[in-house]
Amino acid sequence: MDIDSIFKTPTAPASKAGTKRKLLSPEELYRKNARHASYEELTGRSFEVPDNGEGSSSSKRRTTVSIEDEDEGRGESMAKYEGVANPEEEDEDGRFFGDGLTRDQKDILDYVDEIDPEEEKFDLSSVRKMILKFEKAISKNQEMRVKYPDDPTKFMESETDLDEEIKRLMAMTQAPHYYPVLIELGTTSSILSLLSHENPDISIDTIELLKELTDEEVLNVEQEQDQEEDEGERGMKLFVDHLVDQGLLDLLVQNLNRLDEEETNDRQGVFNILAIFENLTSIDPSMSDKIVAKSQLLPWIINRLKVKAFDSNKQYCSELLAILLQNSSENRMALGKQGGIDDLLQLLAVYKRKDPKDPDEIEMMENLFDGLCSALAEKENKRLFLEGEGIELMVIMIKEKKMARIKAVKVLDYAMSTKSGTANCLRFVEIMGLKTLFSIFSRKGVDKLKKAYKSFSEVEEEEHIIGIMASLVRNLPLESGHRLRVVRKFVEDDYAKLERLLDLREGYEARLKALDEKIEQENKEQELDEEGIAEMEPLRALERLDAGLYMMQLIDLILAHLCAENLDLDEETEAKKEGDESEIKIRIRTLLNRRGQSLDDIRQNLQAYLDGLEVNTALAEGARTKLLSQSGSGPLNESNNNEASSEVEEGEVTAISTDTELTQEEELALEALEAKEFVQYVLNLLE
Repeated sequence: MDIDSIFKTPTAPASKAGTKRKLLSPEELYRKNARHASYEELTGRSFEVPDNGEGSSSSKRRTTVSIEDEDEGRGESMAKYEGVANPEEEDEDGRFFGDGLTRDQKDILDYVDEIDPEEEKFDLSSVRKMILKFEKAISKNQEMRVKYPDDPTKFMESETDLDEEIKRLMAMTQAPHYYPVLIELGTTSSILSLLSHENPDISIDTIELLKELTDEEVLNVEQEQDQEEDEGERGMKLFVDHLVDQGLLDLLVQNLNRLDEEETNDRQGVFNILAIFENLTSIDPSMSDKIVAKSQLLPWIINRLKVKAFDSNKQYCSELLAILLQNSSENRMALGKQGGIDDLLQLLAVYKRKDPKDPDEIEMMENLFDGLCSALAEKENKRLFLEGEGIELMVIMIKEKKMARIKAVKVLDYAMSTKSGTANCLRFVEIMGLKTLFSIFSRKGVDKLKKAYKSFSEVEEEEHIIGIMASLVRNLPLESGHRLRVVRKFVEDDYAKLERLLDLREGYEARLKALDEKIEQENKEQELDEEGIAEMEPLRALERLDAGLYMMQLIDLILAHLCAENLDLDEETEAKKEGDESEIKIRIRTLLNRRGQSLDDIRQNLQAYLDGLEVNTALAEGARTKLLSQSGSGPLNESNNNEASSEVEEGEVTAISTDTELTQEEELALEALEAKEFVQYVLNLLE
């Protein structure tokens, strides 16, 4: 019964003026609850609806609800308050306290407020009863549909009952530690069967049920005892695993293809399905691998993102895509194999010359960028990014100075990192990307970006720019034209870019010193001994890296490489004699001396970086041997980088055969070994 309708003043019918309009009393409304006292017992009043047939029947008249014991004899001065509850009621300060309700409506509210029903016990017995009713409703509905397949009126009532039982089952969220009972009684199979129900509304209600049951927030209802919380988590995990094993993922994707988002209910159903997938990854992060491997969700998401119109479901797809790619190498590789890199570039190309319209669309754009950055962690995806002209697109975005520029710098950093980003570094130089990079490095247009976009972080952009520079000096072949162009950028304008780099280093060093002083003060306050300080060291190390230690190390790698550059910057000068220091190294030493530092500070910082690198040497050497046996190349290290990168043609490097398959562990070990060799090589340059 719709209680809201009781508070609406009923309208008399226009015909037959002598008839009454009957109102249901509160006693009838609550007759199903035996615990409730009657309205008359609580208020001492009864309802009576007077005959409103008097007067003209040509126009609609509103009836009023009167009370038998209502005071009579009100003066004309109170006539304007007729029908308003307690018009004379005032608070302590004498202000009018009327609420605009009739007396009967106010009494109904008081009646509802005074009722305090006993809380229903939610135990194992009640759970079993609830499940039994749910199963009976399913059986009844199936029976009626089979018996009267062509007469919906015959099975409509059973469908309504089933819908009610589905909603009642949501009460299970109060006790996730009872979820195993659903498995024990076979209810999970019954729930999943409803996802294929002939009535889409039943499927949509079932989807909502699954969304609520798998919501991680339901675990918060059990916080009284740690044991109960553990039971709830175990019950949730067991329930989710069983659903997935029973084919939940495919059924959800089938409903994504089945529902029509032009309809409001269907559109909400799609949103709830996406929420279920997110819930699964929250409960078990490794579930993201199963979602992509065992269903067609990834291609559906990509196709859904291609729809031009923007809505909440499109935004949710972008968020879910970023989640699926974040921590799963398998998913990132699957995206590349399905052409997802090119699709992401096309989706982002829309924003190269225009900004998103609202905060939701901004979030979608950022999710797409984050997903692309995650995908670029894979070597093959970097190649696909290059072939899809991703480097060119990011450079255009930076030049256009729209919101996309903020994320484009980050994407370039990811695309050009590690040895697998060498080809992207070459292409970046070839398309005149250095001019754009060093322009933003000089802070051109930064103030306008700060004013236009609150999300812009100058510090974050500086970190990505430094990362790009470090990738360039590491990956570009020695004594190549590409590398020379990078060196010239630091030399031009009387070493202005070099001074800017050292200014940044000085800033990071100041932040590190402040952190070290803070850590030292905390150690004294906590009275930590050597053992306590040693226990805290891993956490302290992470704090130092976040405070700027890692960026200092990257800057020192760049400076060390520049010190080793002994290329003729002026073609008319004679070749420098062997053993002479380069002009760049002399200028770096001079600028460091002005700041009270020396090259020894850079050596010490890089040596600490080298000592902190952990490498599985045996695994890395095995991976290297496997690669070299396929390519027929000699030893691969930084000291013979030029020979290893023997052929550079049209932005392609043929140092290593890309046909050889390495495990993820082998790739990580080899990457760590190459990084360690790179740092050792750079240290040798400073000797």
